[in-house]
Amino acid sequence: MSLKDNLKSIKTDLNAEEKMIENFIKSERFIKKYKKYIFLIAIIAVLWFAISFGISKVEEYNKKESNRIYTQLLKYPNDTNLLNQLKQKNVNLYAIFLINEIQNDNNNTNLKNQLKAISSDSDINPLLQNIIFAFLGEKSIFLKDYDKLLEACKLLEENKIEQANVLLSQINENSGLKQIAKNLKHYQGISQ
Repeated sequence: MSLKDNLKSIKTDLNAEEKMIENFIKSERFIKKYKKYIFLIAIIAVLWFAISFGISKVEEYNKKESNRIYTQLLKYPNDTNLLNQLKQKNVNLYAIFLINEIQNDNNNTNLKNQLKAISSDSDINPLLQNIIFAFLGEKSIFLKDYDKLLEACKLLEENKIEQANVLLSQINENSGLKQIAKNLKHYQGISQ
């Protein structure tokens, strides 16, 4: 009986080894058949990782350099060389610097003109662009509900309740200003 068990055990071991060798031969045939494609995919993956790594390092360097230039500009705000470097490296930080300088010297029309010129630049962040529009007193998409609310307040002061109602109704339901708009409607005798 133990001899039969030993034979069965040897037979199952041989079957397992045979299947392993068979799978190895199948995988070897697969690799030989698709060797070029596998090699190409491996090269593409390595190149993608290398390029991604390189791009992230360049972006990190540019951020550090932009921040260094910005801090230098805060120390020496009249340095035109640093100002031009910042404008070339990072237009968004340049715009923030101009806003800061305009707040310090509100009568400087040269800085306001530079800021207005930058606001139409396609490289500038859209949110910052809307902030610039609001800062310069122009119509801003970002603050359109706020602008409607201010217009409605002016109309209410002039006793033009119907026109104010139309403007207040245009404020989006999910806007944070909707409750203020409802309050204005209520206190001016406008039905909701």
